[in-house]
Amino acid sequence: MLKAAIEKIQEMTKPMIQNVEGRIFAVSPNAVQELRPTLDFPHELVLNSLDALVKLVKTEALPRYGGPLYLTVPDCELVDCFAQPGDAGDRYARLTYYTAHATDVPGWEARTQLSFEEAMIALRTRFQPTPDTEYALKLLSEITTGAKITFNDNGVATSVVTKKGIDLQSNQAIRPIITLKPYRTFQEVEQPASQFLIRVSDRGISFIEADGGMWKLKARETIKTYLEDAFAAEIRDGVVVVAL
Repeated sequence: MLKAAIEKIQEMTKPMIQNVEGRIFAVSPNAVQELRPTLDFPHELVLNSLDALVKLVKTEALPRYGGPLYLTVPDCELVDCFAQPGDAGDRYARLTYYTAHATDVPGWEARTQLSFEEAMIALRTRFQPTPDTEYALKLLSEITTGAKITFNDNGVATSVVTKKGIDLQSNQAIRPIITLKPYRTFQEVEQPASQFLIRVSDRGISFIEADGGMWKLKARETIKTYLEDAFAAEIRDGVVVVAL
């Protein structure tokens, strides 16, 4: 009789599984708990600047979730912020809190061909100033103002002969390699310099990337330095780790 009573009590206290509008609940005498196939985690927030990333890590992620937090720069236009994998209760999930994308930069292709007028506009609007930017603008200005233009290309460098009016004529060898800084990464940091091979023809001017893509590594290193400066105190305390 005692055994039957104990079994009856156990049966009465065992949680009941209820399906309510597609949601599963475990109902016991003292509590109601929803059973879910996946755990609730904060969703990844997409940002558009390094400034926003720094402020959210300092004011939200660290106070709420603690550290260490990891900031990595896998690409010249991308920064990820994530935490260590959780414990068994969290099913070992690795949470990515924020992702910053450089979405507002004009960019510049590895090979770009433009008319002379389009190139002059681009050099003013899509590049940070360098001495070679001014050189390229002066070259284009002299080409576009010439009444008669002759191009001589020996396969290594190009020379341009411009004739103005009747008597004035100049013959100028074009430097084949120039250093420019297109806007290609987050605008909060210095844009990486690249060497470009320039080729001039009667159709316009071509800019051909000549550094083998090394500017991408330089951009990532510049972003890493920016983040290390912004999180200097947190890095010393071991709650933030910055890596390429």
